[in-house]
Amino acid sequence: MTRLKISEDAGEEFAIRGHNTVTDAGDNGVIFYNDVTKVHVLPDRESFTIQVSTPGLALEMDFADADSVREALEWFETKKVLEVNSDPPGSVRIVPSLEKKKEPKTYGEPFIKPESYEGVLEQVPSRRTNV
Repeated sequence: MTRLKISEDAGEEFAIRGHNTVTDAGDNGVIFYNDVTKVHVLPDRESFTIQVSTPGLALEMDFADADSVREALEWFETKKVLEVNSDPPGSVRIVPSLEKKKEPKTYGEPFIKPESYEGVLEQVPSRRTNV
C-alpha cells in the first residue's frame, strides 16, 4: 500500500516515488501543492484509491481501507504530506499527461511588429489655407 511521510511543516511540495505507467518503470519527482488541481477518491467500489491531479500528471495511490483514505485526504488538504512511497511496488502510479500543450491560436499571417521610430521627429508639411 501507499506510505505517506508526514511533517507538520512539509513546505510547498512533496516528493513522489512510484511506477510510471507510460514508461513502465520506476519513477520519482516532486509535486508542488500550488500545482495540484484536484484531490479525490476514484469512484471504484472495490478499491481505496486517491488521485492527485496536476496539469502535467495524475498520481494514483492505493490504500488499505476507507479510514486510511480519509486520513490521507486530510493530510493532503492540510499540506502535511512530505513524501509518497510505494510499498509494495505498484501501489503508487504516476500517470503523465499525454495531452499536447495547446499552441496559441493564430489568424492568418503572423503578427510582425513594426519598427520603432521612437525619438525620431517626422517632418510634416504645413497646410496653408487661403483666407
